[in-house]
Amino acid sequence: MHGCGIRAPITHFKSVTITQSTPVAIVLDAEFEISNTNDEPLQLKYYEYSVFVDGRTVYHGSASAEQTVPRWSTIQSSIPIVIRRDDLHANDLNTWQLSGTLSYIPPKAIAETLLNRGIWKPTTPVHARGSFEIPRIN
Repeated sequence: MHGCGIRAPITHFKSVTITQSTPVAIVLDAEFEISNTNDEPLQLKYYEYSVFVDGRTVYHGSASAEQTVPRWSTIQSSIPIVIRRDDLHANDLNTWQLSGTLSYIPPKAIAETLLNRGIWKPTTPVHARGSFEIPRIN
């Protein structure tokens, strides 16, 4: 099922910011632009994603995306990433990657029926990558 004539939102990774650094973990905030190329608004639901550091899985999670993208518009959205210091290389540049999906609710009645019956769960891919040096502990 392609989506009953509704195009999936388009996700574009913009940047990442280190928001917290503790003795146990580092918290990053991955910022995305989410675009809607439909004539109707799309309601975003949640992200489901995995985070990898140097190819090793370090986190599986989900985060609420609860926003509505107006028709023919772009909004900002972010995904929190928590990486334990034990999963990082102390003196090296650490390469991370995020891979997952963003679920959404299309605006058509037929789509709602399919969603409610569990027949269809529309998602769009979400990807990000970058590298960072381990920050000092705050």
